Amino acid sequence: MKTAINKSLSHKLMIAFASIAIVFALNSCGGAAKQAETETTDTTKEEAFKDITKYPIPTAFEVIKMLDKAGASYILSLNNPVENVDKYFTEKSKALNLGVYGADLSYASTYQMKQETMNYLNVSKKLIDDLQISTAFNKDLANRVEENIDNKDELIKIITDSFYDTYEFLLNEEKDNVSLLVMCGSWIEGLYITTQIAVTSQNNTDFMTIIANQKEPLTKLYELMQPFAEEDVIAEMMETLNPLKTIFDDVKDEVVTQKQFEDIEGEVSRIRTGIVD
Repeated sequence: MKTAINKSLSHKLMIAFASIAIVFALNSCGGAAKQAETETTDTTKEEAFKDITKYPIPTAFEVIKMLDKAGASYILSLNNPVENVDKYFTEKSKALNLGVYGADLSYASTYQMKQETMNYLNVSKKLIDDLQISTAFNKDLANRVEENIDNKDELIKIITDSFYDTYEFLLNEEKDNVSLLVMCGSWIEGLYITTQIAVTSQNNTDFMTIIANQKEPLTKLYELMQPFAEEDVIAEMMETLNPLKTIFDDVKDEVVTQKQFEDIEGEVSRIRTGIVD
């Protein structure tokens, strides 16, 4: 019975991941989103998941694509240092930081920072191995990345396909908690990078809009965690995120006030420090 329940929840979780990807596509792509909506109207939820969740961590990649489009520079110091990987011993810390490093990997590859891309690939691969995520795709990941390090589009596709493969493996193995923690880590890192860029930018209007648009993904993230709220690691994560969610609940019409921005920046910095340190 437990196995049947877990498989049912895993199926719901997979569909929910697709809905998060859809939300990001709608929030960030404008007219293209309307076209995507039309194209997916007649597809099943399962097909939508396979098609849309090419980006396994859509939160990180979509946010970073928006940052790049808004003219933000690459700031290496915002990333979690690769040396920190040896500090993570528990499954929870490894899963959260796989998400964090996945976002950092997305950041580096989008900006074509070759050495940083390889560095964050290596630490991500270490955590993938530590979490015993064994997929045929991931075994050949390093070679694929090295062969395409000068091809931005192909590189991003390879990395996103790898994380998609990772999510699929976790869900199929009924490691829903690990999958949720990876998602949390990547979303938090994407928001953290955005807030820090907004702090240092002379004109942060675009970045403030990007931040405001994180309200819906955070709400969806909570919905994903609800079925697992009785499990300690998920309950702890929800409690950790709750102050941030309370702030976002008051964000209206995709506009973040200065006070809300300051509260979000402070809260996400606190949460992120607790994850990476």
